[in-house]
Amino acid sequence: MGAEEITRIKEGCMIVAVIPAKEGSTRLPNKNLLKINGKTLIEHAVESAKKSNKIKKIYVSTDSNDIAELVTKTGIEVIRRGKELSGEAPLIDVYRHAWKKIDNADITHIVGIQPDNPDRTTDIDAAVEYAIKTNIDNVFTVNREGKRNGALNILNLNALSAQPFVYSSSIRDDCTNIHSYFDYLMAAHNLSDYKERIPVAGRFIGKNEPVFIIAEAACNHMCQVDMAKKMIDLAADAGVDAIKFQTYKAEKLARREATTYWAGKTISQIEYYQRLDKFGQDEYRILFEYAGKKGIIGFSTPFDLDSASMLNEVGVPLFKIATCDLPDKRLLRHIAGFNKPILLSTGASTPEEIDGAVKTIFEKGNFQLVVLACTLSYPTKDEDAYLLRIKSLQERYPNLTIGLSDHTEPDENMIIPSVGVSLGAKVVEKHYTLDRSMTGSGHFYSVNPTDLKKMVANIRLTEKVMGKEGLAVLKAEQPARESARRSIVAERAIKKGEVISSDMLGLKRPADGLSGDKIDLILGKRARTDIKPDQMITLDMVENNS
Repeated sequence: MGAEEITRIKEGCMIVAVIPAKEGSTRLPNKNLLKINGKTLIEHAVESAKKSNKIKKIYVSTDSNDIAELVTKTGIEVIRRGKELSGEAPLIDVYRHAWKKIDNADITHIVGIQPDNPDRTTDIDAAVEYAIKTNIDNVFTVNREGKRNGALNILNLNALSAQPFVYSSSIRDDCTNIHSYFDYLMAAHNLSDYKERIPVAGRFIGKNEPVFIIAEAACNHMCQVDMAKKMIDLAADAGVDAIKFQTYKAEKLARREATTYWAGKTISQIEYYQRLDKFGQDEYRILFEYAGKKGIIGFSTPFDLDSASMLNEVGVPLFKIATCDLPDKRLLRHIAGFNKPILLSTGASTPEEIDGAVKTIFEKGNFQLVVLACTLSYPTKDEDAYLLRIKSLQERYPNLTIGLSDHTEPDENMIIPSVGVSLGAKVVEKHYTLDRSMTGSGHFYSVNPTDLKKMVANIRLTEKVMGKEGLAVLKAEQPARESARRSIVAERAIKKGEVISSDMLGLKRPADGLSGDKIDLILGKRARTDIKPDQMITLDMVENNS
C-alpha cells in the first residue's frame, strides 16, 4: 500500500460491518438464531454495529434462507454466499467475498462482527480508530488467554486484497465465545442485569460492592426461639449483613442406617438431626422479621423441596444451596424457579459438577448466582482451607461473583476470612454460635460473638487497605512526594564556563526543581553563569540544551 493510498484512508475512510452468520453449527445447532433477552445472536451483533459512529453500513453474510429472511425484515442488507464458504471455511474468505460483492470502491475497512460473541465489551469506534491510526492491516480480538475470538476483526484493503505482507495486531475482549449450550448460558448471564451486582433486600452483592458477611447460625439455636433471637441480636451488633439458618426434616435428609461422619462419633444421623429440625414456618417468620428489625437479613439453607417452598412462602430474599446438594438438579431447579438470589457452595466438587449446577440454575432463567469456595470438612484444618480456590473459581467463571464459605476453626486473630477477601471473595460465610462449649450441633468449630465482631472488623479493614487496582500517584502521596523527593543542586561552587561533572552535583529536598531523572541534561554541559553551593540548578544555567 503506497503513501497516497494510506493518506486517502486516513482522510476519508469508508467503513462497513459484515456479520457472518452461517446456517449450520456442529456443536450447537441453529446457534445464530438462539435468543438472549428476546433477540437472536445476529440481532445482538447488528446492535453492536449500530452503536458505532464510524460504521456507515451493515451487511449480513449468510448461506441460510431463514437467516436471510430474518435479517431482511430488520432492514439490513444480506449478502448470499454458497456452501463452499460455510462449514469450516476461513472467515477471511467470507470477508473477502463480502468485499467483492459489495463492490464499492470507496470501502477502506471491513469490521467483522461474529454473532457468537454477543457480550463483547470492545469499543468498536476506538478499535477502528486504532486500526486507522496505526495502519494495521488486521486488528482482531483475543481473550485473556490470548486465543482469538470473533468479537471484532478489522480488515483494511491490504488484508482484503490478500497482499503478501499483512500486519496484524490484537486487542483483548473477554467476551464469551459461544460453542456450547453452557457458553450460551454464560453469555446470557453476562447480558443480564446481574453481571455486576445482585440486589438483596436493600443491599447488593457484587464485585464492586462491600463484602457481604453472613453469620451462619445453622441450627446452633438448638430449636429455641429466644436463643435464636439472641444470636440475631449479637450478630447485628457485630455488623454482619445477614444471619443464615439451616432448614430440613431428618427423615428427608438421611436413611435410617446412615451414621454420622464427623467428630469421630458413630451415631444415627436421623437421631442427630431430629433434635434440630423443630422449627417451622411460624418460627422462621418470627425470626426473619426480627432480623429485619435489627437491620440484617434473615434467610436459610433448605435441604429439601418442602423446606425450600416453605422458606419462599415466608419471604426469604435469597437462598443458600449447601455443598452436599450441589448435584441435586431437582432441588436446584426448584430453588432457581423462585427467581431469587442463590449462593452455591462448591466444596468436594469437581469442575464439571460445578458447571452442571451453574447450568441447571441458569437454564431456569435465574442469573442471580454467587459461587462460594468451600472445603467440605468440619472443622477444616488450616492446611486444607485451600483459599486459592477463590482465584480458581474467578478464572473459571470470570463474570460471576465469587465468595467463601469458611469452615476453619476460629483463630485468635480471626484472619483467615480476611485472607479470603484479599483474594477476591465478595461474600464470606462463617459458622456462628453463642458458646463454642455447647454440644449437640456444630458449636465447636463456630465463631462466638466476640470472634464474629473481630472477623467483621478485620474484613472491613481489609477492604479499606486493599483500595483499587492500578499504578498512579495517590492524592495522599502528593505532599510527601513534593517534600521527600529531591532536586538537583550544586554540591560546590561552579564557575561560569566549567564543564559540569557528577561530583559537582547533589540531590537535596524538596522536589521543587529538576528531579534526578533529568541529571543527564546537566552532566557534561558548561555552566552559563556562576552557580553557588547548594543552589538549585535549572536548565537555563547550562549551555547546549536545545
